Amino acid sequence: MKGLLAELHGLIEKKIDLYGKFIVLLEKQWDCVTAYSIESLEEIGEKKEELVERMQILEKERARLMLKIERALGVTQPGVTLKKLIQSAPEPIGMKLAKARETLLGQIITINQWHEQLRGLMDRSSLSMKKSLAFIHSQGEAASSPYRSNGKVKEGSLQGRMLSLDA
Repeated sequence: MKGLLAELHGLIEKKIDLYGKFIVLLEKQWDCVTAYSIESLEEIGEKKEELVERMQILEKERARLMLKIERALGVTQPGVTLKKLIQSAPEPIGMKLAKARETLLGQIITINQWHEQLRGLMDRSSLSMKKSLAFIHSQGEAASSPYRSNGKVKEGSLQGRMLSLDA
């Protein structure tokens, strides 16, 4: 049983490492969005996808290991949680698992906060970009229009206007 718990601790440590790298990528993503750096943002997106794939592989390994632990404990219903394991684990490994669990929970909270902040920043950035493009478009239309905003015809060169050939 101690061997299985030690293996679980190793998996959790790998997960903590991946989550730490993921948090660093989220911080870099923030910098890219604030700098409007699309190329860097795409690179970070690829790295994030790679990390997520590695996290999914670790999660599958963890689930497989948890089944082994449940069998070793003689549990008939699935649902043994890390918290429950920590309570029943022998002292040296139990403390390590408890510390790893705390670290992991803290990282999950940090990742969720970064996701919320990034979502808000991206929403504001895209809205700002839309407003800027709308303003540029309206200025371009106003400059090429033969009419003023009050509906009167602009005075000026006749080069851009249509002339009647019926005269």
